[in-house]
Amino acid sequence: MTKLMAASSFATPCANAAAQPVGFLERLGGTDQRQLMALGERVAYAAQDILFKQGMPAGRCFSVVEGLVCLYRTELNSRRQITGFALPGDILEIATQGHHDVSAAAIGPALVWEIPREKFALFASHRPYVLSEIVTLMAAEIADAHDKMFSLGRRAAEEKLTVFLTSWRDRLVRLGRDVDLLPVPMSRRDIADHLGLTVETVCRTLAKLERRGVLEILPGRIRLLDSEAAAAPAFA
Repeated sequence: MTKLMAASSFATPCANAAAQPVGFLERLGGTDQRQLMALGERVAYAAQDILFKQGMPAGRCFSVVEGLVCLYRTELNSRRQITGFALPGDILEIATQGHHDVSAAAIGPALVWEIPREKFALFASHRPYVLSEIVTLMAAEIADAHDKMFSLGRRAAEEKLTVFLTSWRDRLVRLGRDVDLLPVPMSRRDIADHLGLTVETVCRTLAKLERRGVLEILPGRIRLLDSEAAAAPAFA
């Protein structure tokens, strides 16, 4: 599978067990954070490993510690639709029906914190502010889903790719990553399955954007050049 860059160079090696909690876990108080982390475990996954599959019982909760995980649904015709890419600090899915609505797979080497749902539910039931954070996460998921539907349904291929790349850049900035040369660890196939395009369209459109001076494709990375085109509102 053609890669824009080697996924392993995007993630801190999973042997680094000292990685600090970010995202949802980071927002917990110090004592609560330590107690909750102790109730779960950190599990290392290799590239392309499946964390869970669509329709399976949701017996555990997952949060990315290192690396990148893609979330996707499989349609009746076996076509894959990637619904999102989870970065460190992201909770992979809030399964409210007792089963997974999506599947999850590691893009490259990844370290994921996992906890049995029963333990997490018991922990949260005694801490109202944790439940409030969960409600906030669910509201953000709904808003993000609406934005994605707008983006996929109303934009041409060039706009979809530009918005995707600027959104990806902004997410990495929030994690404190260097984005002057934007790392893009997902493959062109992954991007196509996320944006509802074909691989050929993604390759052709990236080349077109490079010829127009919007971006520059470098070995393993992309440099965004046109500040106006690259500053479009990020809905991807």
